[in-house]
Amino acid sequence: MTKVKMSLDKGKDIFLHRTKVENLFISEYLPDAPGDYVKVFLFGLMYAQYELTPDRKELSKLLGLSVDEIAEAWIYWESRGLVRIVREKDSNNEEVSHVIFLSKIDELYGKVAEPESAPAPVAQADDMPLYVSIDDMDFDEVINDKLVDRRLRELYEKYQVTTGRTISRQEISKIEDAIKVYGIEPEIFDFAIDYCADLEKYSIDYIFKVALRWTEEGCRTVEEAKRLLDKHSRRNDCYRQVFKALGFNRLPAPIDREIMDRWFDQMNCSLAEVLDACSAAAGIREPNLKYVNKVIENRRLEKGGVNTRLPKDSNQNGSADAAAADEGSPVSRKVLADYFEFIRSEDDKEREARITEVLRKIPGMRELFEAESNVNSKMLSLRPGADNLDARQRLRAERIAIEENRKQLLTGNGFPSDYLTRKYRCSICRDTGYTDEGMVCSCCRERAAEAYKWHTNKEKA
Repeated sequence: MTKVKMSLDKGKDIFLHRTKVENLFISEYLPDAPGDYVKVFLFGLMYAQYELTPDRKELSKLLGLSVDEIAEAWIYWESRGLVRIVREKDSNNEEVSHVIFLSKIDELYGKVAEPESAPAPVAQADDMPLYVSIDDMDFDEVINDKLVDRRLRELYEKYQVTTGRTISRQEISKIEDAIKVYGIEPEIFDFAIDYCADLEKYSIDYIFKVALRWTEEGCRTVEEAKRLLDKHSRRNDCYRQVFKALGFNRLPAPIDREIMDRWFDQMNCSLAEVLDACSAAAGIREPNLKYVNKVIENRRLEKGGVNTRLPKDSNQNGSADAAAADEGSPVSRKVLADYFEFIRSEDDKEREARITEVLRKIPGMRELFEAESNVNSKMLSLRPGADNLDARQRLRAERIAIEENRKQLLTGNGFPSDYLTRKYRCSICRDTGYTDEGMVCSCCRERAAEAYKWHTNKEKA
């Protein structure tokens, strides 16, 4: 079992003294570190400065953390270059774990005479891995190292001049990762430093995120980054005017920008069109972008459709997918309903013309129409109920006889027997768009394509 080396200076009560913490730790490392890891570091530093060895269970109890969590904290601090973990064998040939605290001031600003390292034992899990400590090269050595890329050295110096302080090891690593791992062009990162400085943002993480966003949007040169900034500036002005028109006193969220970008980029709306749609939303209690989006879509569709790609033809056997709207209709429901009404009215006109023709050409046809009208009037006058069942059946029989006589007159005079029958383009929905079950008819896909052309031509007329 792994042991922890124990030593005790009996003349000291560490809780009545002070623990020295480097300001570099507070300014550079503490802000980004998890809170529990900071607790482990400070407790360990306190014991280390007085060359005391805490019991692992005692430290776990004091901090309210498990042994494994404390071990993870030391791994974290070693990865940041603040401690070095070593394992040794004691006199009994059993393993002892040490944590050695490293001075960042010595590392970054030149070496001083090193005192004997004061090992502070770590409450370490038995399977805790060792982390290779970073080298002890100071900043001047980094700048002058011939193995360091010239472009990186220039960025390090640029960042130092901009911030007015010496660059830290963490910042050096961040810049190097930006160029070598994330593929950010050095001139893009250089421009990001200047851009963020104008905003009074000097955090290396903030600068990195700005440069990475430009890179992800395809910027490889400063000119491309400037064009992107100009585009974003103009688009942000559009966002501002839309939100002002709706009375919003907040910044657009990502989902808000996504909706508005669709208006400008995909639907090719002008700012004037969008603001006009916003005015239509002013009358509702809680105006929102979804309402404005619906207004814009309906207005575009009523002009003949936003989507100029006409839907595919439906199957002619009546078994086409009824949910034709899934592929995107080129017209709104209103335009489609108007078109169905139009084709029904055209069918009515054609049937009236055929009736006029046969009345003029076939003797006895007018008497049959008058007899049919008389039967229909009697049928309507009957009240529902069993008492009038016989009368209703008798009238139906008369109407069937009249229809048969009419067909005989038509065929006898050279006309088809169904010449006067109403001609529907779709026998399933009878040109209404809906089946008897209330479902969207399969013909709507084909009718939508026709409606698009019909409405477009009507708008041009």
